[in-house]
Amino acid sequence: MKLTPFEEMLEQDERVEIAISRIDAFPGHPFQVRLDEDMEKLIESIGQSGVIVPIILRKKPDGRYETIAGHRRCAACRQLGIERIPAVIREMSEEESVVWMVDSNIQRTSILPSEKAKAYQMKMEALAKQGNRACADSSFTSRQPVGKWKKETAEQIGTEAGDSGRQVQRYLRLNALIPGLLELVDKKKLAFLCGVELSYLSTEDQEELYRYLQEKPHGISRKQAGQLRQSAMAGRLSSDRIDRVLMGAVSENQKKTEGDKMPSVFKKSTVSRGRNMSESLDNYIRSYFPEGYQDSDMIDVLKQLLEKWKNGEIKLDNRTTDKI
Repeated sequence: MKLTPFEEMLEQDERVEIAISRIDAFPGHPFQVRLDEDMEKLIESIGQSGVIVPIILRKKPDGRYETIAGHRRCAACRQLGIERIPAVIREMSEEESVVWMVDSNIQRTSILPSEKAKAYQMKMEALAKQGNRACADSSFTSRQPVGKWKKETAEQIGTEAGDSGRQVQRYLRLNALIPGLLELVDKKKLAFLCGVELSYLSTEDQEELYRYLQEKPHGISRKQAGQLRQSAMAGRLSSDRIDRVLMGAVSENQKKTEGDKMPSVFKKSTVSRGRNMSESLDNYIRSYFPEGYQDSDMIDVLKQLLEKWKNGEIKLDNRTTDKI
């Protein structure tokens, strides 16, 4: 039976006893040590049998030690008042230590989405630094396109962690969420895929959405998250815009105001709706927007696109331009 890299390390390297007072946590460690049921069982086990599997440490320049694997075991020993712990000490670079730290923790059963997101980000950055150093040390001058490298690296990280490359990329997107929304994902008040969709909003729009949800607690479907993202493309999200997507609550006054601004193809009079050309054009335009998208938001998007076309920022082929 083939041993894992960690098992090989524990088999080959010498074990020593290290004073816990000389051990520091890994800087920026993404995995929290929570006093949950699993932690209580670990404390009970160590209290009865001691630390069976040694922790893995890296020696620091100041003579102290940095935890690579075994943060929960260290915390359990501190809880129990145990002063020394069995350890394996390895020499490794900062990038190698990040990779080992992530790999040794990523298989834990209770990991929050935010923890996995940060861990994947740290490993991605460490592998990038290792790759850049390898390129600098080699005779090759060409490099892979950034997008291709990220995709292949995400596949590598996913294979080692039991996730697909696409899922790794989704977790990486969560790092773009503001803390408030990320906490909602951790607490399962916001679905994981909704969080991924909302991560594409600007910080300002995310903050506006979070304020709205604090005042009006409301679940968000993946479809609604997509609609919020589309709406934000037409301009800053406001409470009213969010309300229209999440609640469908457009006041009669808003409807009247929006109706006055609408081109004839969007007006809901029986005359325009009953005429073939208007109805056909209306349906054609609507086919490019998500279901449930508000007329006012569609108009905002169309105005911006037409303005860019008018200013020459968008080029069309000659035949289409002539028709317009």
